[in-house]
Amino acid sequence: MLKFRSSPQVEAPPEANTVIGVNSSLRGTLMVSGTLRIDGEFEGDILNCERIEIGEHGILRADVEVKEALVQGRVYGNIRALGNIEMKSGARIEGDVAAMTVAMEQGVHFTGRCTMLESGSESVEMGGAPPARSR
Repeated sequence: MLKFRSSPQVEAPPEANTVIGVNSSLRGTLMVSGTLRIDGEFEGDILNCERIEIGEHGILRADVEVKEALVQGRVYGNIRALGNIEMKSGARIEGDVAAMTVAMEQGVHFTGRCTMLESGSESVEMGGAPPARSR
């Protein structure tokens, strides 16, 4: 009798419930629960967002604090994520990134600092001073 192991199911990212479309330009403060996808241009503040996706033609000019981020377009600002940040080939990031996991494909243009967070508790204090390390 043959037994087959099923491969683990890869969980797909949640579908965007808020989209800034191509050729759209917004400025201001957005309060988004769930996933925000930017295929146009946004400048301002983003609050309560769990996941942000910057599409291939998207431009973000803001500092963001999210659980997850996917960057395929351009970001001018800092990204801090409780979970992971994924940067795809062709992305351009000018700012600092901090996350538990950072994945960067070949062909990404990144100018800034990258900080790998050791635990989720560090991300809770977004924008605060880095925690003291014991020796």
